[in-house]
Amino acid sequence: MKMRFLCDTHRAELHDKPALAINCWQNGFDTGQFLHEQQQWREALPHLGCAFETAEILISTHAISKHHAYEVFTCSALLLADNLMRLGLITDSQAACRLSINRLERELNQSPIAQHSVVQQLDLLYQRARDMDQLNADINESPHVQQYQEATTELRLVRAR
Repeated sequence: MKMRFLCDTHRAELHDKPALAINCWQNGFDTGQFLHEQQQWREALPHLGCAFETAEILISTHAISKHHAYEVFTCSALLLADNLMRLGLITDSQAACRLSINRLERELNQSPIAQHSVVQQLDLLYQRARDMDQLNADINESPHVQQYQEATTELRLVRAR
């Protein structure tokens, strides 16, 4: 799955117009959150993805305070990761967390003044990543998953004959 939800034209426009980026994030996040709460995860995905990408733009363009931008970015990342998880896209959910962690870790090096704020957000992302890694391990160790994998392999062998 791609982690790009904005086209190049819209991404450039949001970089150039910070007020538009703020509105775009708010609309995407609110709509995505509403759909997520209604368990309409597939419909929520493009809105949450847009909010996630726009939140990263808010960090890089300084459209809002650093502290607030980090919070917005982390909230967007966590909701996107949860939505992906609920769609059964565990690998993509983990990737969203790792991308977010990598982005905020770069901020640690670039913005020493905001380190405390970044560390707070990273703690939330690290915890979610650990939880997802554990869930993924639990799923892979489940006897039902192992039986399914064995049955699928056996079916492929039968079809190949």
